[in-house]
Amino acid sequence: MDTDSLENHIESLSREVHNAWWEEKKMQGFHPPLLCKKYKIGGKFTKHCPECHTDMYLYGELPENVKEYDRVTVLAVLKAIRRLENKPQPTTNKSLNWIKRVKHFFTR
Repeated sequence: MDTDSLENHIESLSREVHNAWWEEKKMQGFHPPLLCKKYKIGGKFTKHCPECHTDMYLYGELPENVKEYDRVTVLAVLKAIRRLENKPQPTTNKSLNWIKRVKHFFTR
């Protein structure tokens, strides 16, 4: 798939970005406010303790302004990939060694 066709999948890519972000936050010790042991009253997006993260909800449950963060991230990555694809990269000893290892892997 090229980056142009990936743009047709912005929403599903954004969901994947959000899921990866969620897992990283969980490993860092954060949790959604509704799962907070200190939860009393307040809305779904109310922070109850320092470990509460108000964006830790399923992508479909997030407000549009929060989903937009993930969309912007996806578009920025696609734009960066396009720039790299169109720009010749300098060849270094490190990249030559990597290319040799990859070729070796596929020719075994």
